[in-house]
Amino acid sequence: MRPLRKGFTLIELLVVIAIIAILIGLLLPAVQKVREAAARMQSSNNLKQIGLALHNAHDTTGAFPPIAVNQWSSFFEPNANKYQGPYLPYNQSTAGSDKTEFFYALLPYIEQENLHKDINGYPFYCMGQRKSDPNKIVGSDVPKTYISPLDASQKKEVDWSWPYTGSGKVYKMGLISYAANVRVFGTPNQGTWTFWKVMWWHVGAGVASTATVSDGLSNTVFVSEKNRYTGDRNMFYKDWSVVNSGGSQPQGISMWAMTDTPETGLAYFGTNCNDPRETWDDEYGQWWRDNCRFRSGEPEFFQPPRRRLIPAQQNVYNIYAMSAGGVQMLFGDGHVRNVTTSIAVPVWSAMVTPDGGETNAEP
Repeated sequence: MRPLRKGFTLIELLVVIAIIAILIGLLLPAVQKVREAAARMQSSNNLKQIGLALHNAHDTTGAFPPIAVNQWSSFFEPNANKYQGPYLPYNQSTAGSDKTEFFYALLPYIEQENLHKDINGYPFYCMGQRKSDPNKIVGSDVPKTYISPLDASQKKEVDWSWPYTGSGKVYKMGLISYAANVRVFGTPNQGTWTFWKVMWWHVGAGVASTATVSDGLSNTVFVSEKNRYTGDRNMFYKDWSVVNSGGSQPQGISMWAMTDTPETGLAYFGTNCNDPRETWDDEYGQWWRDNCRFRSGEPEFFQPPRRRLIPAQQNVYNIYAMSAGGVQMLFGDGHVRNVTTSIAVPVWSAMVTPDGGETNAEP
């Protein structure tokens, strides 16, 4: 007779399976933490690269890029600020084609000069078709430096069409994971910073330099992580509009390499306010105000980064945390700092303003 081989009993097998399941359960959070840490490091490196690009651009031109400029407004919109900075000609005869945007202007300084030059036709017409591929515009492809691996937005690109590009043909517009501070790179219009003036009235068309950041570069936020798609509606760009972005809580998309859009399509922040003496505005802020000064003689107060809500409840004028740790931000001297959603309103507000008279912006 052959000897019987000893094997596992059913109970022993179930015990082994249970132990393996427990070990996997213990291991998964650790793996997720390692992945998130790696993603945070990559996003931090992206911000540092943007910081280097900003200072290289400043050294080359004497100024930082504006948030967005449609030079037509300088000449034909009577209420608009006049942009006379180094990133576009100041020429009425070409004003309708002279367009630039913050992240587009930085392309030559993040080793993307070929993309910057890939416009078919007039070189300052950043919304034109590509030389290399007429089925694309510059904004169709997003440099890796502008994409955070922490960004879990539901869409990476949207449909885009405009009458003067390809006779209204539909293109793909890529979205980016970072936003620039309009209080640094913009300028007030008639003393106000109202959100709807950022594009057409050129609140975003500032000629900023290191000299205009009197609070100190190390104390002032320049660029922040910001979700490329804020909300749950099916949004797209068509003929000067971000379709489906409206509502009691506006949603929006962070487009780049384009102008001529409502503010719900721009990658910027700095027009949402929060009254530190109130609580009703803590979730969404007061994004409709002309400025963020609630009382005479006091500084302005801004809406700080918020915990991330489900897409249906989000507001595009908020900055939402991409991870449990908070939001990573680039400061003017090039360092990157994590800002949590528990930061006090006055401390955050001091970081947003470049010339508010505050010199201590430590969280």
